[in-house]
Amino acid sequence: MSIEDEYVEPVRVEQEHRDDAVVVRVAGQVDTSTAPVLGDGLAAAFTAAARGGLPVVVDLTAVDFLASVGLSLLVQHHQIGERQGTPLRVVAPARNPLRALRATMLDEVLQLYASVPEALAATS
Repeated sequence: MSIEDEYVEPVRVEQEHRDDAVVVRVAGQVDTSTAPVLGDGLAAAFTAAARGGLPVVVDLTAVDFLASVGLSLLVQHHQIGERQGTPLRVVAPARNPLRALRATMLDEVLQLYASVPEALAATS
């Protein structure tokens, strides 16, 4: 099988506006070609969350691959959140996203959670 024959699932980004948070569910692979979709989703979530004074919960449970560009987007929006008072909570229970966050020591910068309910229950 050649590289051209491999199917790479594009990234899907869905938002759920709740009373207690804006939840962004990400699925698929985040790389240079799909990062703009994630960036747009995060920007929209932070705009909506800021209006309601809510945190943003990014659920990476269904992410198969998280490249450095995806990590950069998380850091960028963490910084935006710090400036505007919108906490970013990242759900990365296992697999590639958690390994990438730990390898880059972002687990010491970002608020990481094992599940969406855990992230929703957290207080900033």
